[in-house]
Amino acid sequence: MQEKDSIEEYYRKAFSEFQPEPPQGTWERIRCELHPEKEKKSGLSGLRTILGQFVRSRHLYPVMASAAMVLLLMMIWFSYSNKHFIRGHAYAGESRLCRGTAFLFKVYDKEKPFDTVKLIQAVPVDAKGFFQFSDLDHGNYLIRINPVAGSEAMRSYIPAFFDQDSAYAEANLVRIEKDDPTIDIRLIPR
Repeated sequence: MQEKDSIEEYYRKAFSEFQPEPPQGTWERIRCELHPEKEKKSGLSGLRTILGQFVRSRHLYPVMASAAMVLLLMMIWFSYSNKHFIRGHAYAGESRLCRGTAFLFKVYDKEKPFDTVKLIQAVPVDAKGFFQFSDLDHGNYLIRINPVAGSEAMRSYIPAFFDQDSAYAEANLVRIEKDDPTIDIRLIPR
């Protein structure tokens, strides 16, 4: 009998160029790296995902929030920066008028003020004679004070415009340019 079979020799020659078998467990480690097992998700995994997104973009959100706040403040400032008010007191003789109504008229033409007058606001005169018109634009205005009908002031005084000396004199305009005016109006004695 021959020591070696010819098939065995042929087999060894054909497969002798292959490297030896890798150490045990190598194939398992490679498979784990190529196809990792998905971790079991807990109730906090969604929270971790959301927090992970905030961590990645932690500079974006504060910048966007700051820009929105600045834009909002600028809009508020621009909307109120050109608005004015007129306030003051109404007098009946030497004492303040207790009750009445203050009327504000806007004058649109400087040459003919009474041809282009429009009633803008009417506000009550309080118990201390105070009145105030708000949210006004730059321009020329007329202000008239009327005491309450049937009051003692109505029997002794007639309604008056700002800076009107007598019933026949022309009223002076209140101009709003830079500062908000504070004025006193005195009713005209009968």
